Amino acid sequence: MGTDRLIYIRTDGNSEIASGHLVRCVSIAHACVQQGMKVCFLVSDEQSEALLGSLTDRQADFPLIRLNTAVFDSLEEELPEVLSLLKHNKNTHVIYLIDSYYVTKNYLSALNPLAKTVYLDDLQLFDYPVHLLVNYDVISPAQMPAYQAAYQNAGQLLLGAAYTPLRPQFQCASAPVRKDVSDILISTGGTDPFHFTLTLINQILFSSDPTLINSFRNLRFHIVIGKLNTDKEALYRIGEENPYIKLYENLTNIASLMKDCDLAVSAAGTTLYELCALGIPSVSFSFADNQLISAQAFDEAKAIPYAGDLRTALSETLRSIIRFIYNNACSSLSSYNERKTAHTIMNSLVDGKGAQRIAEALKNL
Repeated sequence: MGTDRLIYIRTDGNSEIASGHLVRCVSIAHACVQQGMKVCFLVSDEQSEALLGSLTDRQADFPLIRLNTAVFDSLEEELPEVLSLLKHNKNTHVIYLIDSYYVTKNYLSALNPLAKTVYLDDLQLFDYPVHLLVNYDVISPAQMPAYQAAYQNAGQLLLGAAYTPLRPQFQCASAPVRKDVSDILISTGGTDPFHFTLTLINQILFSSDPTLINSFRNLRFHIVIGKLNTDKEALYRIGEENPYIKLYENLTNIASLMKDCDLAVSAAGTTLYELCALGIPSVSFSFADNQLISAQAFDEAKAIPYAGDLRTALSETLRSIIRFIYNNACSSLSSYNERKTAHTIMNSLVDGKGAQRIAEALKNL
């Protein structure tokens, strides 16, 4: 079972839509191919097609169709074309997976007679009429009944962080917890609108607290610079003057860098799931509404403490993060034990096998 299945994955990634949609769908696609299923991507525009091409070798991995009638933020316009495509596969077991915030109840209902429908959700906009629904939020046992109640129209549910579809580089053994802290990762994602990284590094370099200066003197900071970071030049100047500050752009394997680090400071989002899979003790912060739920959920699970929102509490958030680094860089027995505990909790939430679990569910749908 599974070799007769054709998985259509309908998603986009462009200047208006975060590339994370394509990234997580590519992870699911690879897992499906590994389990003997065929995969074909459906996208709406040239940007999505180009971005998908940068993430995969399409000829070696899976084909792509750019829909002629598609508009990324108005999915119903493409319905006649999609329905015609599905009707031409009437002798095949077709599964249609959608990852788009612009899906409607009418769109899903129209597809249901022709394919097994699957929706990848993280907003709970309405009760989705699908055969399978995936939501990989960090969900506590107390929250689970509310999540289940929100999806009454779904035939099957895959809920919780165990279903996080991470890239293959995170589907490996977690990093060791080293007794001494020497290397710290700093990541804000693609952008840094509140100049967080530059401000944090300046506070570390020019602190008026001699104890802090002495404690941080032997640490190395690894800064991942996003494409839209406007402080790039200033950070590179600091890096040239301070050899213990390392800068990285356009990393193809960030998991390797993460595994070389003992601590991480990260904006909330997919990166927190990746850090959990590798078990890197971390602290998070937010600067956008869609980061709040993730940050708070990891904090409540005692996996990754949440330092605060840069929009409303920049100074307090920075102090909390510096305190986190200081407390964990002392190399005391209590710090080491706390990091080992965090490592265990993080691994228990996300083990990197979410894409395989989703593929298995698709294979049996």
